[in-house]
This record gives sequence, C-alpha cells and structure tokens, in this order.
Amino acid sequence: CTQIITGEGSRSFGCTSLAERDRWIENLRRTVQPNKDNCERLELALSLWVYEARDLPPRRRLRCHLHLDGTLFARTTAKVAGPDGELFWGELFQLAALPPTHALTLSLCRDDHPGQPVASITVPLAELAAARQPLERWYPLSCPGGGERVPSVRVRGRYREVRVLPIVRYKELAEFITFHYRELCARLEPTIAVRHKEELAGALVRVLQSTGKAKSFLIDLGVAELDRFDDREALIFRENTLATKAIDE
Repeated sequence: CTQIITGEGSRSFGCTSLAERDRWIENLRRTVQPNKDNCERLELALSLWVYEARDLPPRRRLRCHLHLDGTLFARTTAKVAGPDGELFWGELFQLAALPPTHALTLSLCRDDHPGQPVASITVPLAELAAARQPLERWYPLSCPGGGERVPSVRVRGRYREVRVLPIVRYKELAEFITFHYRELCARLEPTIAVRHKEELAGALVRVLQSTGKAKSFLIDLGVAELDRFDDREALIFRENTLATKAIDE
C-alpha cells in the first residue's frame, strides 16, 4: 500500500506486488521530474528491517511508526504483543528518493491511539550511514511515563548517500557491461565476498534491463551455474553465487 500526500489531502493506493508498487512510484517521480536522468543529483535512501520488540505492555495492539525528521514515512502492520511483552513484525521498508534528512525516529503506537507513542527512540542517520554494511542492533526505547521494564526494538538498517552523474557519463560503462558481462562475472565471482554479490548482481540486472540484455544475462549465468555444478546437482542454484542473486533480483 502506498500513500500519496498532496496539499489537498492524501490518498492510499494498493498494489498487487512490490514490483508494481515500485513501477508506479518511479512513474510518478518521472512525471514530476522528467529530466532526472540528465541531471547530476544526490540520491538518499534508507533500507530498514523492523524485526521485533520486547518488554512491551502485554496484549496491546501496536504498530511501529517510522519518522524522518518528524515526518511519518512508513508504519508496520498492527499486531498484538504477547503476554510476555514480545512482538514480531519482520517487515522491510525501502525508502528511496528521500529529502535531506538527519534523524530516524521509531515510535511504538497503539492502533487505537496512533498520535500517542507508547515508546520511542531517535537514531541519527549518520550512525547508519557510517556502517559499510547494514547495522543491526537492539535499541532501548524511552517511555513517557517511565516504568520498571524498558521496551526495546530490534532493527537492521542502512542509510546511503549516492551521487549520481548524468546518464550520458555512464554510456561507456553500460556498453562494457552489455558486451562483456560473462568475462566480468567470471573474474569477480571468486574474488568478492558473499555480502557484496547481492548488491553487484542487482546492479548488473538493472543496467542490463536498461540495455535490453537482462534476459540473456540471466540465461547465460544460469547455464554457467549448471555447467559448474554438473556433478553436484544438489548445489545448483542453492549456493551464494552471482547467478542465484541475479535470479532473486
């Protein structure tokens, strides 16, 4: 579900998949800024897993609200905390094309009183940006009325600032990837860590989608995977390879 806020109010739209939602959002952005690809820009994005909370008031129906510099950007589904005060969401939020922002505030709110947080914590985005990999930890929350038990929430987040050049500056790189992705993947596969393969595979898929070669890329990687594990069929598309990461993308 996506909410669009304008000066006249807000509207919520439901999509059948994340891919459909992302297409709608990208189309809306291009309507507002049709010349975006030809401009140098700074893209700000936050990826945040909201996993779980503990030591909550038992049997309360709660949501976790995500605010950036005081503005609500997302919220989890409402769930009831168990009798032991534990609650699990396991929800991922991908917030892209953000305005310049300094702080993330996580607020636990009752479903029937969303404007009155039960507990909250403010995290400087510089803390998430400084980590080279997604940062996961338990954050203790502050409660307005205090209490014996201090609630906490477990999240995993990454904040990125990426300077993007005009698309014409990437022409030679796109051509190289389009015509030499087999050799590139063969050389990089054994040298890069598993944690970097997902990001690289996603970037290659997006570049090759723009040049019309994504289908050929996936087929070639799949064939190479079959050849590599020909005598070990149980491992085909099960290991952390560029092929499996690209297919997942």
